[in-house]
Amino acid sequence: MNTQWSKWICRLLRFGFGGLLIFASLSKIPHPYEFAAIIENYRVLGTGLSRWIAVWSPYLEFCIGFLLIIGIWLDAVSVLNAGLMSVFLVLVIQAYIRHLDIQCGCFSMESTGVIGVIKILENVGYLAGSFLLVYFVFRKELLSKT
Repeated sequence: MNTQWSKWICRLLRFGFGGLLIFASLSKIPHPYEFAAIIENYRVLGTGLSRWIAVWSPYLEFCIGFLLIIGIWLDAVSVLNAGLMSVFLVLVIQAYIRHLDIQCGCFSMESTGVIGVIKILENVGYLAGSFLLVYFVFRKELLSKT
């Protein structure tokens, strides 16, 4: 692929995921108790761990998003972003398989959308995009070292 196109696709993915993660974190940060309840509804973690995740994961999302946008530590944050997208996909799939009638809690505390096939496909798209970002970031680093 043309190097110029690769740079633009990489930038688009960086800014897209950066904005997405920052946007998702902003509604969760001021509402840790509500977010903990949403996490607990997934029935994967206990109450104590759900609360801990609810307090710290929005800040992690914000930091990863911010670093993606400003372009610092791209190799690490692109991998962390892919890890987050993987975890989100697994959580959504397991909730769907277990027929849990819960809201996602992905972008808003007021979200009323129930987890279904559309949410799974959305998360598959995010995961594919995150792996594409990792590919472009590491390809760029390899090309710059030669």
